[in-house]
Amino acid sequence: MADAFQRPGHDHFRPLRPFRTAGCALALLGLLAGPALASEPLLTLHAADGRQAVLDRDALEALPQHEFSTETYWTWEEQRFSGPLLSDVLELAGLPGPASGGVIELVADDGYHSRIDLGEAAQYFAPTYPIIATRINGAPFPIEENGPLWVMFPYDAHPELNIEPVHHMTVWQLLEIVEKPE
Repeated sequence: MADAFQRPGHDHFRPLRPFRTAGCALALLGLLAGPALASEPLLTLHAADGRQAVLDRDALEALPQHEFSTETYWTWEEQRFSGPLLSDVLELAGLPGPASGGVIELVADDGYHSRIDLGEAAQYFAPTYPIIATRINGAPFPIEENGPLWVMFPYDAHPELNIEPVHHMTVWQLLEIVEKPE
């Protein structure tokens, strides 16, 4: 019998059930706590020299915002994603960007991590992408929909991005960005 969460043609995708339960608990907590959670840390950036930056939703949304609609390998239909550029977030924290090279690791809430050589990946960065999506269809990105942060690319507008190296960088439930020694 097929798993209720298994998408046809995507046998490798099975959302982690513990996170569905945790997402429901967090959603309930959000209803009870209201605006107090607005300043909860969402993303921690670690520099190789030990510096650390912790960003909440307000800090991420204070950066210039970019928006695009796209269908992805992981979503059933086209969605509208918005958030700051990944390169702007790296710059804000004093981490290397695609122009300067270096190596970063994107770490997700479920333990998934993606090591990225920024020099090699620079070809996948543009003035309007990739973004760290904080919103989906105009609303804060819920954890049960792979939020609250998801590194995202405009796959529909740029089909050349629909390749494995870019999929590797498309990290959902992003928690940390760590600068790594080369």
